[in-house]
Amino acid sequence: MKDQERLLRRFGKVYRTDAFVFREGEQGREMYYILSGRIRVEKCTGPIRKILTEMGPGEYFGEMALLADMPRTASAVAVEDSIIAVIDEETFHRLLLQSTGVSLLFLREFSHRLKNTTESLEDLSGEWMKLFTILYFTREWPFPSCEAALADLARRTGREVPEIGEILAELEREGVIETREGEVIAFHPDRTGRYLDPRGKKG
Repeated sequence: MKDQERLLRRFGKVYRTDAFVFREGEQGREMYYILSGRIRVEKCTGPIRKILTEMGPGEYFGEMALLADMPRTASAVAVEDSIIAVIDEETFHRLLLQSTGVSLLFLREFSHRLKNTTESLEDLSGEWMKLFTILYFTREWPFPSCEAALADLARRTGREVPEIGEILAELEREGVIETREGEVIAFHPDRTGRYLDPRGKKG
């Protein structure tokens, strides 16, 4: 509740019924967290409009454009008067670093979305997996048991333990973690660069 009040106070914006939050094809560097009201996500193919989903308080959307630097793949419209926290890239990363509540919020939603990611989103899923893993380390490190932590990560994301191992191998190559004989022995949050600090992004 405290984190939601903070988001409302600092980033809340009102969208009236039928107002577009954004349109398909637009460039965007913000994501959106619904504080009240309902949002419909829809996609148009020629004259046909397809409703992809409707979301309510506590859910977020628009993160693909922020995380993957890509145009909006669908439009978002207010179904009713809604209050939404508009979060730009720098604010997003700062919130993840500074607020335990917000980090937990995104961990839960990332977990749900990773389990439902389609093959067409495989590359983005990989980026989500890395970000999820880093957030998990930020909250849970040091682990009482590395084996139990990997099993928990697999359970939360719907992935197999070997897949989690591949993510850890990538993070080790990037200097984020260190391992020895299959065990994680060090985590370096100051090296999360491209994931938790927009100034450190590559490319």
